[in-house]
Amino acid sequence: MATRAFGKTGWQVNPIGLGCWEFGGAIMLDGRPDGWTGVSDEESEATIKRAVELGVNFFDTSDMYGWGHSERLVGRALKSSRDKVLIASKVGFWHDAEGKRTLNESKDYIVRACEASLRRLQTDCLDVYQCHLWRTERWAEFLDAFEKLQKQGKIRFFGVSTNDFDMIQRFDERRNLGAVQANYNLLDRHAEKEILPYCRARGIAFICRGPLAMGRLSGKYTRDTKFDADDIRTRWLEGDNCKSFERDIEIVEHLKPVAAKAGCTMSQLAIRFVLSHDGVSVVIPGAKNRTQLEQNVTAGLLPPLTHSEITAVQRAVAT
Repeated sequence: MATRAFGKTGWQVNPIGLGCWEFGGAIMLDGRPDGWTGVSDEESEATIKRAVELGVNFFDTSDMYGWGHSERLVGRALKSSRDKVLIASKVGFWHDAEGKRTLNESKDYIVRACEASLRRLQTDCLDVYQCHLWRTERWAEFLDAFEKLQKQGKIRFFGVSTNDFDMIQRFDERRNLGAVQANYNLLDRHAEKEILPYCRARGIAFICRGPLAMGRLSGKYTRDTKFDADDIRTRWLEGDNCKSFERDIEIVEHLKPVAAKAGCTMSQLAIRFVLSHDGVSVVIPGAKNRTQLEQNVTAGLLPPLTHSEITAVQRAVAT
């Protein structure tokens, strides 16, 4: 598989990475589900190790995924192959004793949180450390903390995980932002307008999160799909969210014939579409098991979508 440049870092990455949110399992936050059901530690570790075997070399996690559980699994699974892979994690969200979300934005907290992530990940240095808060007025403290951690050799580059363009500009005000992680998929293409061109012009790596829209683009859901009560996706079926979910399902139904004609699964079509944008450095679809992982990685081995296929995709989405 052809690799891609990871911004100005000098790294070459497999364009298919692995998002590790699911491995954290189900948690409750602010009295609502904020994690994934249907995962096991044994299969999660096997999936991470299989990813390495398939050439995946970029893994993205966070300290809040399972409150550190994802990091611990990633650390165990990658311990023997640490020198072959890049590990990214995030900081900013945590919880209090009552399970309510807290925002942690001070320089001292960020430094301590990084040290805790390093212990869980069983590594001396994070390749990319990202602000996990979509919005913050204390970006300068994040930048001060990141620069301190760089000087200490605890992180190599830093980034920000947000869909808000103004926040990206603020985190890049010292012109040393290494990576931006934002949503980009067939159902959400807003990154094409400002974020992707900005990153490309400044040599900032773009990490494409949600290429499968948390599974909505997998083609396996219907209007009648139900989720476990403690799974974050139950939110799709609440109130006005239900209308959005049903609209997305309708769009996917229009896309399925396009995928079949292109000789790939719905998931692979969705991944191939975002990879067709040369501003994308790496996509990080999640995978609950090795089967899902292998299907995702195969998308990177398939030929790029042709102009006519991209046109057909865009027409189907606009229907």
